[in-house]
Amino acid sequence: SARADITPLPGDDAALLRTGGVDQVISSDHLRAFSADPVVMTRIAAMHALGDIWAMGAAPQAATATLILPRQSEALQARMLAEIMQSARAVMDDAGAAIVGGHTSLGDELTVGFTVTGLCARPPVTLAGGRAGDVLILTKPLGSGVLLAAEMQLQAQGAWVAAGLAQMMMPQGTASAILSGAHAMTDVTGFGLAGHLLNICEASGTGAALNPEAVPLMAGALDLAAAGIRSTLFPQNRAQAPYLPEQPRLDLLFDPQTAGGLLAAVPADAADALLEQLRAAGYPAARIGVLTAGPARIALAKD
Repeated sequence: SARADITPLPGDDAALLRTGGVDQVISSDHLRAFSADPVVMTRIAAMHALGDIWAMGAAPQAATATLILPRQSEALQARMLAEIMQSARAVMDDAGAAIVGGHTSLGDELTVGFTVTGLCARPPVTLAGGRAGDVLILTKPLGSGVLLAAEMQLQAQGAWVAAGLAQMMMPQGTASAILSGAHAMTDVTGFGLAGHLLNICEASGTGAALNPEAVPLMAGALDLAAAGIRSTLFPQNRAQAPYLPEQPRLDLLFDPQTAGGLLAAVPADAADALLEQLRAAGYPAARIGVLTAGPARIALAKD
C-alpha cells in the first residue's frame, strides 16, 4: 500500500492498521443461514468473524453488523432483527467489543455478517512467524462441514448437530490470550485445517508433520465421513494436497469449518504448559504436529 499506516499482510486473517500509534486489525466475514434459529445463527456468525481478530492475538474493539433479512411481514422482520441484534450485542459485549453500527437489507434468505476491529497490546501474531520445531496446537475439533452437510441431507443425528453447534458458538478470546506468544496463528475456517496449515507453512517458509490420529473431531464427524458425506467445498480444499492418501480421517483435514478453532505454532518448550492452560480454560485443545524444515508441504507422522 502507498499508505504508511497500513502494513500489508497478504493472505493473513486481518489487515493491520496503525492508528494513533496503536496497532489495530480489521476483518470482515459473513455467513448464509444454515440454522432456522436466528439467535444461534447470529452467535455462530459473530464467533466466525471474531476468530480473525483472535487469530491475530488482538483484543476485539468494535463491530458493525451487515444483515440480509428474508422477505416477510414487517412485524416478523422487526422481531427477527431485534433477536439478531440482542444476540450480537451479547456476543460482542462478552468479547469486549461494541457494536457501533451496521446496515440491513432484504433478500431471499438470512445472511449475518460483521466487520470487526481489534487492538494489539503486542505485535500481532501473523502467519509468517512459524519456525521449524514449533509445536502445532489446535483449540477446537474438526467436523462442522460434514455435520452441516449431513444435516441438510437428513443424515445426522440430532445430538451430533447440537454438540457441533455448541462448539461453533464457543468463544476463543481466552484461548487467544493464552496463545498470544505463539510464533504464528490462524483460525481454521473455509480452507479446512490442511489449507490453513499450508498458509502458515507458505508464509513461514516451513513444512509440517501432522499426526491425524491426534486431531480432535466432533462427535459423528468420522462416521459421516466414512459414509461418504462431504461438504460442497471439500473437492476444492482437497486439491490443495493431492499427495495425501484418501481416507475418511484424512479427508476431514480438508473439511471447511465454521467458527473453527485456533491453529497455533508455539515454541516446543512452551507447548505442554500452554495445552494445560487451554484445557483448564475448557478448550478441547490438542497437540497435532510440528513445523519442519523444508517446502510448504504436509507430511504424516504418528507423533
